[in-house]
Amino acid sequence: MNKRKTRTLIVLLTSTFMFSIAGSRPLIPLYADNLGASNILIGLIVALFSFLPLFVSVKIGKIVDEIGSKRFLKLGLLMGGISLIIPFFINNLYGVFISQISAGLAQIVFVVAMQSFTGGFSEKDLREYFINIFSISVALGSFLGPLFGGFISDFYGYPIALMSGGVLLIMIIPLVKRIDDHYVYSGKESIKENNYSIFHLFKFKSLQYAFLMSALILVAKDTYTAFFPLLAREYGISNFIIGFIISLNAAAGILIRLLLPFMLSYLQRRMIINISILLSGIVLLLHPLFSSQLILIGLSFVLGIGLGIGQPLSIASTVEYLPSNQIGEGLGLRLTINRLTQVLTPVSVGGVSALFGIGSVFYFTGFIVLGGIIGFLKPNNL
Repeated sequence: MNKRKTRTLIVLLTSTFMFSIAGSRPLIPLYADNLGASNILIGLIVALFSFLPLFVSVKIGKIVDEIGSKRFLKLGLLMGGISLIIPFFINNLYGVFISQISAGLAQIVFVVAMQSFTGGFSEKDLREYFINIFSISVALGSFLGPLFGGFISDFYGYPIALMSGGVLLIMIIPLVKRIDDHYVYSGKESIKENNYSIFHLFKFKSLQYAFLMSALILVAKDTYTAFFPLLAREYGISNFIIGFIISLNAAAGILIRLLLPFMLSYLQRRMIINISILLSGIVLLLHPLFSSQLILIGLSFVLGIGLGIGQPLSIASTVEYLPSNQIGEGLGLRLTINRLTQVLTPVSVGGVSALFGIGSVFYFTGFIVLGGIIGFLKPNNL
């Protein structure tokens, strides 16, 4: 295996995929609002992104375990491209519905395949290295996507901005052929010899912790991405500046992930995750208190640091404790839990915002994140 080549392909494929998909995420609520959707309907639209993955993530992971990642990487790119082109031809709320359902399915296909690929290296150092490369690539695409998406939508409209990302995804599909196959990671010695029922994995405390932390991180991240644009619009902030602020959130994630190996040499993984999620919950609670662009930029950066630390560490923790022949399936279960949370949260948050205003979304989510981490903590975890 050529390490440099593999790293380059992971970065190109993942960052481009996230550039397009993550770049579309803050545009969707603004686009739906522009088409006349209510806050409750916007919450439902955001939830549609995670609806189908809720039912198919585990199955996709199981198939990836059996046939490998490359076919699913191609499929994810193709589906993602088509999903973002749809609103250009169906320029109404029906087009948004269809686009979000198919984009969410595309993301789960691509992410399960790429996480299974990066988590499948037999050497621990190599495995954690490529998981971190994947995570940095996610943050890089999530940084550039909203920035360019906001700029293009300001000048050319939402359908053109979305279609541009879709065309880009279709163009990079040939790169998947250049990825080298590798042997699958052998898993934790204590559980690798068994072929567990997928739901039996919940009995492992370490996996319970990894699944919960991953869900809390995504609740915070998705709520911020979907509802911050609406909060910022209330403050009179332009699409471009909104995209810049959200991009800065991702840039902070890139920075902290580059520093992660240094942090891990001094602190335990679990301690870093706990502190990062506590920090994220607190920052969410602060958002409705300030309308200054400079303060919102600062909060976005700090939130990006908190969320940027937890995501790669939760993936590494999940992979480390999975049986050898159930890595893809276990990652699919992790993503199923994430998607369940992502379906329920926007719907409930949309209802809360309809009753109490957009600012209440951040109080609601902040308390969920803080309550989740505090409820799981024990004195020896800190």
